[in-house]
Amino acid sequence: MAAESGMRIVRQASDEGRNMALRALQDPSFDGVRNSFQSIWTSCLDFINRIRYTALELTDPQIFYQQLQLFFQDEISRNNAFFVCVGLGLGTAGGFFLGLWLARPSLSAPVMKAIACTHTGYPDTVSLTRVSVPQMFSTSDILIRIRAASFHRLDERISHGYGRTLRRMISPYPESPLVLGRAASGVVEAVGKDCRSGLEIGDEVWLVAPWYAPGVASEMAIVPESRVGRKPFITGFEGAASLPYSGSVAMGALKQAELGEDTCAGKRILVQDGCSPVGCVLTQLTKKWGATVTATCYVRSVPVIRALGADDVITLRGESPSDGLFLSTDSSLVEKFNLSHALATREVIFDVIFFTTPVTYDKNFLYKYLTSGGRIIDTYEVPLMTDDFGFLGRMALSWFVTLRRLVGWVLRSPPDWGGPHLCHLTLDQLAGYVNEGLLQTVVDQVFTPEDAQRAIEHICSEKAIGSTIVTFRDGK
Repeated sequence: MAAESGMRIVRQASDEGRNMALRALQDPSFDGVRNSFQSIWTSCLDFINRIRYTALELTDPQIFYQQLQLFFQDEISRNNAFFVCVGLGLGTAGGFFLGLWLARPSLSAPVMKAIACTHTGYPDTVSLTRVSVPQMFSTSDILIRIRAASFHRLDERISHGYGRTLRRMISPYPESPLVLGRAASGVVEAVGKDCRSGLEIGDEVWLVAPWYAPGVASEMAIVPESRVGRKPFITGFEGAASLPYSGSVAMGALKQAELGEDTCAGKRILVQDGCSPVGCVLTQLTKKWGATVTATCYVRSVPVIRALGADDVITLRGESPSDGLFLSTDSSLVEKFNLSHALATREVIFDVIFFTTPVTYDKNFLYKYLTSGGRIIDTYEVPLMTDDFGFLGRMALSWFVTLRRLVGWVLRSPPDWGGPHLCHLTLDQLAGYVNEGLLQTVVDQVFTPEDAQRAIEHICSEKAIGSTIVTFRDGK
């Protein structure tokens, strides 16, 4: 019974739906909709017929040729067609080569070992790392495979941010990681086509880098030919790496003091910290040129400074506080008191006083130990006020740097950004002194690249004598 009742309901619903559809079709208001559908259907059929007719015409060669003649009958149409074809050709070729470039296999950039500072301004950030092999920016650059590099106190200051503001504006290399090392020795690997130095591949050279340039304590280094020279033939790579920077600084100080081979005889010279890298050079050259040299140093360095030729040695303070004449926890006060006491007891005056390492005490008390025309010369790098510039100062500095570069480009001369004068002429002069026996290298310790942080700490300690070297030889 339930099934029959359900079927009856379904039949009634279907009958009612059919009756409603018939009434809607017979309704006069539906005629407009029916006519619209018929019109659309007729238009579709007409469009299909036109497409069929056009396709038949295009497949007929004679009709297609006639259409082309009509299209190219005027010059404007021909020009438009020409540019369309050229555009399609260039676009196709460009897309093809772009696809080849995108599909090229990715090649990793060559890397090398380097001693670098990963974050300037933070302690203990000097380590052996891997950096990209530098690329030649000038046709007068020289690529050198480094065998040994020397560290200086300046490298420690650079790792703490010295010159950071100006270096970012003038150096084409990235700031981090910042390769350290101011001097090195090695073998020429490649020479720019416009180099006029006469250097060839395989020559043994030494090189120097200013504070604003990337360091050279790496397996490979690129430097301008103006800062590369042939190393002394009587020294090895480690010894040769100790002289380029400190020797250039010393030569600049001697020039400032107007001291040379012909003017140094009979002069009295005081060299503060005579066993520093610069002090070793000043002590040797002034003594060989006939001056009377007094040098200050620590107890550990006395035998070395006497071997270098110092006539008199003033011990500033020893390895422990009890070794000094004046006991204090402030090392600068100890040094000042001991120096003042030693000079007062000697009753001697000097023509020139060289300061080779920074001191915190006031040096004015030394003027009474100078002759009337005497002078005090600092050989270390002074702090740069640009490091403390704010936003407006850096903006003005960037304009100044741009202007200096423009002037240098017009005059065909690279601008000088300060610091000691470093050039191949000075390096050649130093090489001559070494080969003639007037100057000998002083190397305290030789470290491996893995001990870079220890090397930096050693050169800044009181135990350092002469230069601290890092060797890259024998695959190290």
